[in-house]
Amino acid sequence: MKNLVIHLIILFSFLLIIVSMQQSDDIPEPTIPVATTPTPAASDNSELGKLREYLTDEDYDAALPVIAYLLSEGTAGKERQAWLYQQQAWIQTQWMHYHSAIDSLTLANSLVEANYNEQQIDRLQTKIDSEQSERDYTDVYEDSRDSGITKTLQKKITIAYIYLDDNRWSKWSPRLRQRNRNSMDGVVNWYHQQSGNYDIDDLEVDVRYFYVKSPKGISKEWIRQRDFFIYAQGLLVKQLGFRTTKQFIASLTGGSSNHQVALVFHSNNDERSFAMSCPKEYQRSCNLEYVMLTEKMNNNPYGWVIQQVQAHEILHLFGADDLYPITSAKDYAVTDVMNYYSDALKHATIDPITAWSIGWTDLPNTPFRVDLIED
Repeated sequence: MKNLVIHLIILFSFLLIIVSMQQSDDIPEPTIPVATTPTPAASDNSELGKLREYLTDEDYDAALPVIAYLLSEGTAGKERQAWLYQQQAWIQTQWMHYHSAIDSLTLANSLVEANYNEQQIDRLQTKIDSEQSERDYTDVYEDSRDSGITKTLQKKITIAYIYLDDNRWSKWSPRLRQRNRNSMDGVVNWYHQQSGNYDIDDLEVDVRYFYVKSPKGISKEWIRQRDFFIYAQGLLVKQLGFRTTKQFIASLTGGSSNHQVALVFHSNNDERSFAMSCPKEYQRSCNLEYVMLTEKMNNNPYGWVIQQVQAHEILHLFGADDLYPITSAKDYAVTDVMNYYSDALKHATIDPITAWSIGWTDLPNTPFRVDLIED
């Protein structure tokens, strides 16, 4: 129970990161002009011509591989290489990958020294430092692998996605539910794309949606209390015609031991989402785990993070621990969805430490202690 409380405290304070990312008006945004050194003529190189076109069109997903290719050729002079690294840094800044942008600017400056590069590095570092309000919570990564009802993100997974509607605090119109389905489609696609980076070829994720009405009003205070989950389970099984939550889960798996179910509840309002997962040391007495999403699908100023919140919280159920409170993780796994936000989920990653926790790879070297618990 102690670990559950600590886990909830960490998750509750995570909203501060979103606010600091959106409200750090006193910190100038890092900016990198599209041309800080003379740009070679497009006719010099067909790939360079494509790059300039992609940059002009702000098609950064297409531009970044071209930059990598041109740098790998090794035929460009120092000024052109520096320019390429600056463009790479610009794209990384747009993706909120500030650590990577610093690395690119450092390489540019090693080729052609410029005050501009140094100034931008300082601004980027200031931006990173401003987002560390929760960084000193711990220096230990908790081992939650293979615990609870969802053990590893492999084989057949059903996400039971339950809309909670009280027609007051949390309302779900058909339009909003469709918008959310589109968001979750992106999450599932991202899981598959990331699993391919670790040669996981047996992942099959299906999302089943359920709509549950609450006669009682829902509130941000109540959803964090244990009795609310008991109440929500009661609504779920009663309205869907089951005796227990376990019977509901069994109906989704068909009794297969290779089929796991992740329970996700979603209230349509602005509050901090959290996951109640089973700590490994309490797995024998922890039979159910769930995600409680409280992200508003309409008129939400933080709507750009919803997909990442969904991906992040669901990963907790499969064993992933938070990286953002770990002191030594400030400059480690810096694009991992459990550590920092990107501008969009497609630019976030599952790095080896998170991949290990969800059963995809071996334990990597880390700058912090991993609290391994024997099965």
